[in-house]
Amino acid sequence: MSPIEKSSKLENVCYDIRGPVLKEAKRLEEEGNKVLKLNIGNPAPFGFEAPDEILVDVIRNLPTAQGYCDSKGLYSARKAIMQHYQARGMRDVTVEDIYIGNGVSELMCRRCRRC
Repeated sequence: MSPIEKSSKLENVCYDIRGPVLKEAKRLEEEGNKVLKLNIGNPAPFGFEAPDEILVDVIRNLPTAQGYCDSKGLYSARKAIMQHYQARGMRDVTVEDIYIGNGVSELMCRRCRRC
């Protein structure tokens, strides 16, 4: 197996959900400053909530959603994503090119394990 080199485009990319950025945020909070933690990828605390239509669909589908799905994500969701991008000109994308997960951390870890 040949080694996979890190792209030079990633030299200045940080993923600081933990570490020095979090420590500094905690220090600022302890001093009484309000800190918006936009680095965690959790939109709900900032008022970005799922539309009622999605909540209704989730509730309606709970009885059939009690097990695990394919490790790449739900096929129907992957297909919808594929159709969305094909309609916008990405004709070569297939459902097998698409991975969805619970957040970027999960997907990054999954990708790193494949390399």
